[in-house]
Amino acid sequence: MIPKTLVTGVAAAAVVAAAAGGVTSIASSASSGAPSTTAAIQPVVMGVPLPQAPAPDLQAPLMQTLDGLAGGGSFSGAKGSYIQGGLGRIEGIAADREYSKAAAKGYFPLNFVVADIDSDGGTATANVTATANTGATKTEPVIFVAGPSPTGWQISKQSALGLLSSAS
Repeated sequence: MIPKTLVTGVAAAAVVAAAAGGVTSIASSASSGAPSTTAAIQPVVMGVPLPQAPAPDLQAPLMQTLDGLAGGGSFSGAKGSYIQGGLGRIEGIAADREYSKAAAKGYFPLNFVVADIDSDGGTATANVTATANTGATKTEPVIFVAGPSPTGWQISKQSALGLLSSAS
């Protein structure tokens, strides 16, 4: 029994000593002024890099894109320019039908709040909170893509279809 306890204690001490030695070597190389061979630490959440700096300059164009989609008109027409790749004929008809149902229920006009904007140049993600005229509120992540629209930004087709399905 004593040899087993002794071996376990020695193994534990070895692990603690190795960890302490590793921490000491990292600390000494950082404080010695020697060039570090380790990569810079980048904050991540569940494997996705966090934004280095928010992109508040995109808030106005993204809001205008959302207002363009929520305004009047047909998804096959003017609203199609706000959706990446546009909608097909069947999708456009279905989107117009869902929009009409939501308008009949009194959901429009919508007020939007765009928060947590992160952009890497050609794409931007944001949490969009839409508040309906009835007071109903829903928040969803939305992907925006730089593209040919009056605002210079389009909603990804996947995000647009997700918003339409949640509105009905």
